[in-house]
Formats: sequence, C-alpha cells, structure tokens
Amino acid sequence: MRKIILIATAIALSVPSIAAADAATDAVKARQEHMKSYGKQMATFAAMAKGEVEYDAAAAQAAAETLAELIKADQSGFWLPGTSADDMPGVSYASADLWNEFDKAGAIGGELAAAVATMQEVAGNGKGEMAQALGGIGKNCQACHKAYQLKKD
Repeated sequence: MRKIILIATAIALSVPSIAAADAATDAVKARQEHMKSYGKQMATFAAMAKGEVEYDAAAAQAAAETLAELIKADQSGFWLPGTSADDMPGVSYASADLWNEFDKAGAIGGELAAAVATMQEVAGNGKGEMAQALGGIGKNCQACHKAYQLKKD
C-alpha cells in the first residue's frame, strides 16, 4: 500500500512539470506555425514582385487580408517565458534576447503591423504599389529575425 501511495504521489508531482513542458512546446510550435503562415503570404507577394508569377490583384489582396488577420491575432500565448532557444534547444530558435528586449521587439512588431496595413490598402492596386509595400514588410521581418532568431542547425 505504501508503495502505491509513493508511486501515486510521484505521478501527481510530475504531472505539473509535464504539463508545463507541453505548454512550452505547444507555444513554440504555435508561433512557428504562425510565422510559416506569414511566410506563405509573403511568398505570394514576392513571386508576383519578382515576376515569377503574373501579378493578380485578387490574389495579392487576399494575401494582404490574410496577413492582416495574422498580424492582428492574439500572440500572447506564443511568447511564453522559458521558450527561448536557451530553454528549448533544437525546438525553439528564438534568442533569449527577445525576452530581455521585449519593448524593442514589440516596437518592431508595431512597425510590421503598420507596414501590413499599408499592404492591405495597396495590394490590389498594381504590381508596383504591392512591391513597394512588400519592401516595408520585409524590412521589419528582417529586423526582428536578425535580432531575435537564431540560425537553425
């Protein structure tokens, strides 16, 4: 009986740490998927801007609308403390500096949101306007990734 109580206690005590580990992994996976969704929309714009595919006003506008929805989504659950690459090597590629410079990262995010709003306004107006707006988005993506994303192995 005593053995059963000890095993039950050990299991009960380990469940919160397992749940916390799962929550952290879920947060990292969710933010990675969210970023991939950004990338998919960006690829639509880039292919048109480079002339790899014909400019399509409806497709450009749809990508802009999707990107605007993504940028407005609640991301608070994606950036949990304890989910940096230092905390979760091989799973997370976010630099621990992000959490130390959250205001700076947030400012970049604010500039990105403004650039996305510009894209939303002009994406369907022609290839030139779309390509120009793409530059503003790319600048902010690059700034954040350069500062806060570590290279994958």
